[in-house]
Formats: sequence, structure tokens, C-alpha cells
Amino acid sequence: MAPALGRTQGDGKRRRVARWFLLCVLAGFGLVACRTGGAPSTPPPAARAVDPGVGPGDELEIRVADHDDMSGPYQVGSDGAVDFPYVGAVEVTGLSPHEVARKLEAALADGYLREPQVTVRVLARQNREVSILGEVEEPGSYPYKERLTLVQAVSVAGGLTPVAMPRKVKLIRETGGGRTTFEIDLRAILDGKREDLPLEPGDIVVVPESPI
Repeated sequence: MAPALGRTQGDGKRRRVARWFLLCVLAGFGLVACRTGGAPSTPPPAARAVDPGVGPGDELEIRVADHDDMSGPYQVGSDGAVDFPYVGAVEVTGLSPHEVARKLEAALADGYLREPQVTVRVLARQNREVSILGEVEEPGSYPYKERLTLVQAVSVAGGLTPVAMPRKVKLIRETGGGRTTFEIDLRAILDGKREDLPLEPGDIVVVPESPI
């Protein structure tokens, strides 16, 4: 996966530009200024009270017990509704997966199925991304997927470059106390010494360059 250690002059220039851009991004987040203490290494879950629920473009897995013909992936339309068999368009904007399931059960029970049992799971959310910056092969923003972890996100971004410093990875996350920076030892995760870290929509991961 990693490229050969020898890089062309163009690659070096591209990396210098990328690092300059990264510094600008970090300055914008107020992270270039040094702190008196080290960054915490165990991020809490992102604040969930502001979760807007299901929205347009989200992909849902909807399963109806004993009805495989109705079960499968469904996408929330631009109007905020799911077009479901028999019942047609069902408005789901702002609802939790549990609430979507109960609403579909009520619609199906109204003359279509007897005591329907519906489960709903979010497969992917539209316009919710994580950003992977710094020393990865393809830095940028990527769509957030449910249960996305730090290792998976770095892999999606092409993996670490040969000059990456995985022991000092920075995670920028919106928490109940505002935007906070955590320092994560990605090497320990890769070596199986600590558990992988689940990411949240809006997380920014910064992989620094090794000083050596």
C-alpha cells in the first residue's frame, strides 16, 4: 500500500503545499498555539443531544419480520420521506431509527399487515463527513459511515505515508464542552495494545509528520 520511499520532485512539492494547507487549517481551529499540558488521549463520545435524526439522503436498512420482499435498503428522499411498499411516502425527517420503525409499523398495521414488526438501522448519512488530514496518502473529507473507526478511516484515506508519526495522531471533535483536541496513539491500536476508536460525524483526524 505504501509508495516507494523515493519521491519525485513533484511529489515533494505537492507534500509541501499540503503541509502548508494543513497548517492553515489547524491555525483556523486554534491548534497551532501550544498548550501547557498534553492533549487528552481518551475522547468522550460526541454530543448526541444535537443529533437531528434521519434526514434527506440518508440510507436506511428497513426489515419487516417474515416479509423479506419488503426488507432491504431504502433512501430518504429529498422531501424527507421514504417510499415504502403498500403505504407509499412516509415522512421520517428528524426521527430516530426507533421512531421510524414505530411509524412504519403503524402505517402497515392500518389495513395491510397484522401486527407488523419493523426494525430500522442507519447505513449511511448524507452530508456528514470525517476529515483525514496530514500524512495519509489521500487526505481529504470522506462520507461518514455508521461504526466507522479510526483505523478504517485512515485506510479509506489510502493509509499512512512513510513519514507519518502514528503515535501522535490528533483527533479534533465537537464535545459537550466545545471543540476539543485529543492525542491518539494509532500505533498502539495497530499493534493491538488498545481498542480501535469509533469516529463521529464531523471528526477531524490529523496525522503529523515524523521529525526524523
